[in-house]
Amino acid sequence: MLVGRALGRLWATRYPGFIFGRPLRRGEVPAFIYHEVETGAFSADLAFLRDNGYRTLTTEEFVSMSRDGSVGQRAVLLTFDDARRNFFEVALPVLREFNARATVFVPTHWIDGRRNGGGPSNISAYEPNLFMTWEQIRRARDSGLVDVQSHAHRHALVYTGERLVGFASPDRLARHHIYDWPMRQEGGGEALGRPPLGTPVYLAEPLLSARFRILENAAAVRACRELVAGHGGAAFFQHRDWERRLREAHRAAAGRTERLEGESFEALAASEFVLSQELFETEMGCRPKLFAFPWRLGSDRSLEFAVKFGMTAVFGVGLDHGRARRVTTLPAFGRFKNDWLRFLPGEGRQRLWNVIPGKIKGFFAAQHLTH
Repeated sequence: MLVGRALGRLWATRYPGFIFGRPLRRGEVPAFIYHEVETGAFSADLAFLRDNGYRTLTTEEFVSMSRDGSVGQRAVLLTFDDARRNFFEVALPVLREFNARATVFVPTHWIDGRRNGGGPSNISAYEPNLFMTWEQIRRARDSGLVDVQSHAHRHALVYTGERLVGFASPDRLARHHIYDWPMRQEGGGEALGRPPLGTPVYLAEPLLSARFRILENAAAVRACRELVAGHGGAAFFQHRDWERRLREAHRAAAGRTERLEGESFEALAASEFVLSQELFETEMGCRPKLFAFPWRLGSDRSLEFAVKFGMTAVFGVGLDHGRARRVTTLPAFGRFKNDWLRFLPGEGRQRLWNVIPGKIKGFFAAQHLTH
């Protein structure tokens, strides 16, 4: 299943001509996605851009140039998703050194230090200090080098199928990012982040790309968690047959599931925009105008919400390049992973045939848990 999903993404992704050694098209301004960086590698990227005459743009400049084709020199957009602490501690000092610009897309639920009380309670011991605080985001903005825009509120996955993908085991909890674990029902409310050991995990899609949500069966979830807790917790997973036993417990307890759709589901999707804007107003003193969809471009309905809530442009990934222009009149842009940046035309550019084996290996190793 993982291989099939990987091949599907590989086939659907639009790769830019410059990675094959071609020149940039007239008016072409590539946009790149970063999540975390190391000082040396990021400095090398910015040195490559500087030495080859590339200008780093603000998002407003990028959208304006892309609309009217007024690119008078080589230019790129550098974006950082998730507002991770690494941006403030590692990337921002390098941006200052090179006087380069970047945009941070912020998932507001996860940001610590809210003025309106509390921070996220589900950042686990696996990833302490993963995200920036609002104070750090404001300081980054005030540097004059950083645009701050929206990356939705929860950055959530929702279950869209009843087929089991697996269970929350110590190995999977350690290997998969905090975002890889879909929203789930907990104590009458909603929970995000890493679930308790033994929690069943089902097929999922990004909330803003889905058309409905499957609400997991509480009895099946409880039976699996209790089996693990009653047999040593993490020690349970040292037994060879741990997955078989969990599947049997799940099968014995499973019952009907509910399907959230229609107006109820649309209200949940709309809240990704509403809650993000509310926190931006509280913490940043303004509403965001640009929106980067988590994982990939949102559904047609989510794109309508982007218009309704005042977005002037939206961003997806390379996978979305063709669809973005078919389904919305809102300016919509694909972005490419940052490891393609040094394939841009210029002195010292990388050549595809030198990196293909590593790229393929990395692509298949980095697949998500549920989607």
